[in-house]
Amino acid sequence: MGPWKLRRGIAIGAGVVALAVFVASCTNRAEDPTTTIYLTTTTTFAPIEIVSISTTVAPGVDPAVHEQLTALLGELVTATQSMRGLSYIQLPSVAIVAAADFTERLRASTAALLTDDRLRREESVYRLLGQYDAPPPLARSLRQLYNADGAVAFYDGDGSQVVVEGTRAELTPLEESIVVRALAWSLLDQYHDVFDRLAALELAGGADATDAFRTLVEGDALAVQLRYLQGLSEDDQVAAAVQAAESEPEALLRLPDVVRAQLALPGDAGVAFVDGIVASGGYAALDQAYDAPPVTMEQVLHPERYAVGEPVRAVPELAVAIDGYETVAGGSYGEWRLRLLLQDAVAPGLLTQTVAGWGGDAYQLLENGDEMVFLYIYGGDTEDDAIEVAQALLALARGPMGAGDGVDSGGGVFWESAERFVYVDRIGDGLMFIVATDSAAGAAARSQIRVP
Repeated sequence: MGPWKLRRGIAIGAGVVALAVFVASCTNRAEDPTTTIYLTTTTTFAPIEIVSISTTVAPGVDPAVHEQLTALLGELVTATQSMRGLSYIQLPSVAIVAAADFTERLRASTAALLTDDRLRREESVYRLLGQYDAPPPLARSLRQLYNADGAVAFYDGDGSQVVVEGTRAELTPLEESIVVRALAWSLLDQYHDVFDRLAALELAGGADATDAFRTLVEGDALAVQLRYLQGLSEDDQVAAAVQAAESEPEALLRLPDVVRAQLALPGDAGVAFVDGIVASGGYAALDQAYDAPPVTMEQVLHPERYAVGEPVRAVPELAVAIDGYETVAGGSYGEWRLRLLLQDAVAPGLLTQTVAGWGGDAYQLLENGDEMVFLYIYGGDTEDDAIEVAQALLALARGPMGAGDGVDSGGGVFWESAERFVYVDRIGDGLMFIVATDSAAGAAARSQIRVP
């Protein structure tokens, strides 16, 4: 759990929230919009012959519009191959569909992601951990964000097909780039089976490993989109940036910071990770990264640690059992999620330093109806690293969680109120952190785990 599970949905719809991600990662960082869409790369590409895409005119699509979009898609396929330095093994399957069909396919591709139970649980976790404490309900904003408004294309990984909305024959530069991003997903899926690999990682429950691989893939596809924009005229680049800024969904603005940060992850960390690999070793090195992908977000956030294959510190698996409770999530939490957990408790200038000493961790989330227990154990690279994270967790409890001052208990600090049970303890370079909505459940968990 922790940050909302966007992995499956973005994998299904590379263009579903592409505009939102583009805005979140590329705007509001400078007053000059042209500064937001450049990507540095040392790689050059040989021209690739323009190809044609054969599609059947779908019901409700104007044949003339279909014809023009088909021609445009052929050009965008060529551009995608050039921007990524790969040629399709076979031409991508593309469906140009009517608006109603596009909306329905988009809704179907995200249905499992937006169930009432899943969204309720995600919101409950955020509120439990002090990451979200305001209306409206999270589900409303997320469902609005994932509707068809502003979407022009997405990659349906289940059907291995790029789906394009066939209402208009002409697309804006930004919309063309969103189609390119969806095509990049299909290209990466052909070569590296990324959609099924992401699904397998999520099924295995490895949150940190899934985040790392998703960031690699999303960063790769987003870098192709940005590179496409970089190749446009200056006027088209400005128009794309302006449209992105003006089209920022209101639903995105209503999301808590933790969810917006997760949406922006491909732009904030993924593109930088991918660009660094390309700059040092070209696209051959980037393709090799899929054979030995980063296994932690630490390796993505600190590429030098990926380069040397820095191992993860082993910590005990959490397997707490509490009467009436069911384990609903667990595994490695990771440096990125730890950073999101602490972002409202630590000054921005100190946050990166606070979490940079991450060595390994584990978490477990248990649920009993509306009651929840969140367990976390952490091992730092050094004792000083654990001290910094422990102090940040204390600040989280006293600040965003509103738990108060706390009392010393068993070597740690303990809080108990009608809303939360919280416990933080550190020994050497390890620590434990417990948050529960019920004191008895929190106490039961505390009796079963130890500082690693």
